[in-house]
Amino acid sequence: MKTRPKTRPPKKFWDKIFESIAIMGLLIGIYLAIQAWSNLPTTIPIHFDAAGNADGFGPKGMIWLLPAIGVVMVPAMLFLRRVPLLSNLPFGITEENASYPSGLIIGLLSLLACFVSLLFWLLVYDTISIAFGGSSLLGWLFMPIFLTGIMGPIIWYFIATLRGQ
Repeated sequence: MKTRPKTRPPKKFWDKIFESIAIMGLLIGIYLAIQAWSNLPTTIPIHFDAAGNADGFGPKGMIWLLPAIGVVMVPAMLFLRRVPLLSNLPFGITEENASYPSGLIIGLLSLLACFVSLLFWLLVYDTISIAFGGSSLLGWLFMPIFLTGIMGPIIWYFIATLRGQ
């Protein structure tokens, strides 16, 4: 770790876009929870099956769980982008190749922060919608969206890393 060169490639256009979306998604999720809080019933859906149906219920205070997790996870991912070479890499880092894996890690964390933020926002929205007697926005699409959103960037990162070494 001490022998790794200290490089910090500039953020690309898309990294800035994904960062902005991640922050906005986080703030919208918090806003939705604040706005709905006083009118929420005492019991709200807190768990959904793979088809998007509510199958677990709990106290209305659970509406804050996802925004609270998001407030920790999203800024942590956005902060870790600032020190990309702290990450584990499948090959050695030299002065010549340091900017490429650093750029990939920045892109990966930007994408994941964006997706996690949007996912939490949608889950808060769905929870509120179902609590008020509405239907789920995601429904059966939840699992494919979730798996694609998490695994897609990770697979892209590994393929791009192996191609670029």
